[in-house]
Amino acid sequence: MKAYVLVKFDPQADLSKASHALMEPGVEKMDLVFGNWDAVAFVVADDMAALSRLSAKIRKCPGIIDSVTYPVIPAESMSG
Repeated sequence: MKAYVLVKFDPQADLSKASHALMEPGVEKMDLVFGNWDAVAFVVADDMAALSRLSAKIRKCPGIIDSVTYPVIPAESMSG
């Protein structure tokens, strides 16, 4: 199961510590972005339960104050 996790950092956070989220198994990459969120992580997990656990670990990383997880439905699965 793949997902995007949008992350918001504490404005006072040391981003080098917040990057600890990148070390969690299943986090494929994280990019900083401009807008309402500060970063987007692409993650992979075996199933929804594992995805939920990974999302919780990311949210608990130092300097991260909020996150939201969006599971991915591959676009090709939508074609008839």
